[in-house]
Amino acid sequence: MKIGIKTNLYDLAGYGRWGKNLYKKMRIHGYSSLIYDMANDKTPLYTSSVKEMEKLLFEEKKLFENSGIEISQVHGPWRAPIRDSLPEERSERMEQMKKSIYAATVLECKNWVIHPLMPFGLHDIGKDEENFTWDINLAFMQELLTFAKEHSVVICLENMPFTEFSLSKPEKILQFVKLINDNNFKICLDTGHVCAFKDLSVGDEVRKLGKEISALHIHDNQVENDLHLMPYLGIIDWKDFASSLKDIKYKGNFDLETMPSKSLPDSIFEDESKKLVKTAEEIIRNI
Repeated sequence: MKIGIKTNLYDLAGYGRWGKNLYKKMRIHGYSSLIYDMANDKTPLYTSSVKEMEKLLFEEKKLFENSGIEISQVHGPWRAPIRDSLPEERSERMEQMKKSIYAATVLECKNWVIHPLMPFGLHDIGKDEENFTWDINLAFMQELLTFAKEHSVVICLENMPFTEFSLSKPEKILQFVKLINDNNFKICLDTGHVCAFKDLSVGDEVRKLGKEISALHIHDNQVENDLHLMPYLGIIDWKDFASSLKDIKYKGNFDLETMPSKSLPDSIFEDESKKLVKTAEEIIRNI
């Protein structure tokens, strides 16, 4: 199982501190795959034209390939503060998402991860808006799915850490995915986001989602927070998590959505990065 981590050339405080050598550094540390992060819609990947974006991506693709790194998933745009309320905002978001899906195609990446739309913010459970949240997401994702299928990309909808939002829990994401009912619409299970719900176990949720899981975001957490901690620094039972991946016969990559503190000096950052790979290897040993 290949071990990956999330970054890109524009993450200047993280692995991006090494510029165009970042992927070589990652390979030296022990990583062999990558979540290519396109969450920030302020980078040149979004602000440039499609042709300019293609050029940027082809140049970066050479860096991946020359370093022996594969792209296991592309993370689509995530805007903070959330702007999904108005039709024109959702239209703008649709264009960003389609551009990101096209980027995945350029990078020859199958899995494309995205968060649900949040048209009424993070608190809609038990309110009249809850049904509208689902209706808006259903119409939006069906249109997006048509585009994704044209480009042979699988949309992976991610579970969220927001306890009062109706499309957060893994079981709700599974319900939504079954509603879409298409092989190009699957799930990205985020381990840390599960921890926001006191009644949930990561291993149990993996077993419930089963074959619908096409991608993973792996990190540890504390209850009701989203700290993106390294494994074993939070509350997750990693032995049971490994057992659950074995139970569902998961064949994808082991992709981490955590990293050493960006404030660390280079040498210490590298040491911690290598330790993170060893930690992942220890978990994988139980699969």
